[in-house]
Amino acid sequence: MKRIAILGATGSIGTTALSVLRTRSDLPLKVVSLSAHNNKERLLALSKEFDAEALCFTGDDQKGGFHGYDGLKAMLDEYPVDIVLNGIAGFDGLKASIAALEAGCDLALANKESVVCGGSLLFELAKKHDAKIIPVDSEHSAIFELLKGRVREDVSSLILTASGGPFRNRSLSTFDSIAVDDALSHPTWRMGKKISIDSATMANKALEVIEASYLFGFQGDEIEVVIHPQSIIHSMIRTRDGAIYAQLGNPDMSLPIINALTSMSSDLVKPLNFNHLSLTFEEIDYARFPLLRCGYDALSRQGGYPLAFNAANEVAVEAFLSERITYPKLIDIVQRTLDHDWTFTPTTVEEIIALDREVRLASKELM
Repeated sequence: MKRIAILGATGSIGTTALSVLRTRSDLPLKVVSLSAHNNKERLLALSKEFDAEALCFTGDDQKGGFHGYDGLKAMLDEYPVDIVLNGIAGFDGLKASIAALEAGCDLALANKESVVCGGSLLFELAKKHDAKIIPVDSEHSAIFELLKGRVREDVSSLILTASGGPFRNRSLSTFDSIAVDDALSHPTWRMGKKISIDSATMANKALEVIEASYLFGFQGDEIEVVIHPQSIIHSMIRTRDGAIYAQLGNPDMSLPIINALTSMSSDLVKPLNFNHLSLTFEEIDYARFPLLRCGYDALSRQGGYPLAFNAANEVAVEAFLSERITYPKLIDIVQRTLDHDWTFTPTTVEEIIALDREVRLASKELM
């Protein structure tokens, strides 16, 4: 029986993981500890349901027991687990990833910001503590499976698919009038507000490109993105002989989450039915999705640019969700923030946090 911790248990990833465990008692997984930010009532209910041994609240206003990110590390030290599922959203997830790796736990990573902002530091920690980093994003999980048994030299490029979100066919002339509810209306996936906005702007795909580069050792020009509205093909790899291999399946996060936690699952998701199935692909329109280009640029420039892209985007998305800025202004803030000099490469956690704070201040000044 594998002992697991689920961080961000009340969020989208945590909820999906627990939903599977609720119905699949045959899976060799035992929930030992759970965390949430401030959703105390819900986390206490989950703790009782899954007989968890420990809880942590990462919100600043929590008192008693395990609280904050120091408390998270203490919880993982006092209640050892084999693997941590990090479903915490945003930059704060980096601190949780570091806590998990420093505790010597394998890390099932759904928090792409950990890789984008932590860069090589995260992998150095994993090596130091003999821990594995296993991707949970559907795209990276698919690539992880597709690369098994292959040597790096045999693969020429990775291909990430993108649904195109709610604005794939919307006239560019109407982007000034995009409302928050418009951007939250994703045609395929049901997700939290932040990632739904990122999917609409394709900032999410930009972060995935950066993450794929670090996870799998491919340069930006070796990572392709193609629009695939049906979200049936999760990712592909292009081999040097010209062939393409793909992972297909219904849009369901259960598979990548549980596959990251255990290799002993079966009959996890509904098999794909090919009857009447139509798959289409479209080229990326960078005029419509300029933040994807920003992500590629940040990756190629290295230094602090990947972190700066993420921080600026988080600031702009928060302002857009609270209706303090328009959709075009969201894009503008990210682009103009990246015009600053972010060549400094942070090499410690303290330097990463300090640079993130500096970028956020610069982004807020552009409002």
